[in-house]
Amino acid sequence: MNDRVVQPSAAQLVRKLMLLLCAAAAMWLLMAWPAHRLAGSLGLEGLTYAGLLCLAPGWLVVYVTSRYPEAGSPSSAVLLGTGLRMAFVLIGMVGIRSVRPDLGHNEFQLWLVLYYLAFLAVETVMVVKSINKQKS
Repeated sequence: MNDRVVQPSAAQLVRKLMLLLCAAAAMWLLMAWPAHRLAGSLGLEGLTYAGLLCLAPGWLVVYVTSRYPEAGSPSSAVLLGTGLRMAFVLIGMVGIRSVRPDLGHNEFQLWLVLYYLAFLAVETVMVVKSINKQKS
């Protein structure tokens, strides 16, 4: 077994970041119709905020785990992703609620929870596959 860890190229990192962006866009498209039906344009606005709040920490985790693969195992990468996402989303939710108090449950919080769970699943699969591939 080879214990040497190979750092991915810049092109591979950009590919992973773009894959996350495409996943976020696909999720937005899937949830746009229900968000609009449930809360109109405010639902689409809240859906957009939710997507951005989940995309940013996802990019950060993919970047960190790609640039520093020797720093952790798949479980520590998943833990890092969960912690970063939770902190980022909680702080972002408080910030958005203070600036836009009219975005309530149907307009924002529902979509944030759905994005959070979906993005966590996508990011976890990507990070675990990436780390396992780098170590083999």
